[in-house]
Amino acid sequence: MIVVKEMKYENMLKMTNHLRLKGYYLNDDEDLKITFEHLEFIEPAGAIVFLNAMDKIKESKTQYEIEPINHLRQSRSAISYGETMGIFQLIGISDATSHTSGSTYLAPTKVGIREVYRELDENGIPLGLYFEQISGRIVNKALGLVEYNIEEKINDLFIFVVREMVRNIFDHAQTPHYYYALQAYKTTNYVEVVIADVGVGLRATVPFSEEEIWHEQNTDEEAIKKALIPGLSAFSNHSYAPEEYKNSGFGLALVKSIIQRTGGIFSIASGTKSITYGSAEKVVQDCDVKGTIVRMKIGLDKLGNVNFDEVLKEAEIEAIGEGFKQAPSNASKTVKSKYI
Repeated sequence: MIVVKEMKYENMLKMTNHLRLKGYYLNDDEDLKITFEHLEFIEPAGAIVFLNAMDKIKESKTQYEIEPINHLRQSRSAISYGETMGIFQLIGISDATSHTSGSTYLAPTKVGIREVYRELDENGIPLGLYFEQISGRIVNKALGLVEYNIEEKINDLFIFVVREMVRNIFDHAQTPHYYYALQAYKTTNYVEVVIADVGVGLRATVPFSEEEIWHEQNTDEEAIKKALIPGLSAFSNHSYAPEEYKNSGFGLALVKSIIQRTGGIFSIASGTKSITYGSAEKVVQDCDVKGTIVRMKIGLDKLGNVNFDEVLKEAEIEAIGEGFKQAPSNASKTVKSKYI
């Protein structure tokens, strides 16, 4: 039985690894059962990992049961909180009224890729404008939650960070849908944004050499590390993307560098590994994630001190040092989009 007590990011990654080690209960004497009877805490980042796990469980055809939560509402405030955010509705065990946002969060939101393209086509909206609209919506909500007024250039930099992560999903993930959520920490002026897909994962899209494949170095951990090397282009799933958005492998590297300069945390989980980069340390954790989950904790007070041109120049120098001569895409070189 899976007992979900604290729906935190790290805890939920551990849960996914437990599921992997148990073979998703496919060969077990007992079916998979999940209970929230002892649930005490929920954070949006943890909820996103949990929703990702549920997508994988359903895909694996695992027989599972989620214990009802109706009788827990009065005794467990976390249950009511989860219903308010719509988490339990997304997994089909509640039909209570939910709210897309609260005083400290933007609830986990599921976005269907086909629906996005259909709406864009019906309204004649270019894909690049969608990237700006969704990232602007997330950023504006984040700043509103912390009641933080910032200069336009800092606002644009924040939007750039979110935009690059959304763009990656459409470029590479081959996913039917994606999730996003955020948490605001008002006392410290930090904002945590989580964006996740349920696609093929980094190992399937990051290029490995024949030698690396021969020596079985094409692992999930190495794929994450490679994805953060500036200039190492991943295979694009959208050759018809607008020219300014054609990938050149700089997006993740630039975002990671920007976040670290704010004293924040940048984490990527894909396949069986998660790597979290702080300002001075790196933590590797076992997991089992479908697609890719990106968690970004950004220090707003220090974001204004980040010189984007300096970050870009350092990335270009690193790319040359790694032997990559391709220049960053126009979108990756531009903080403020032409669509604004």
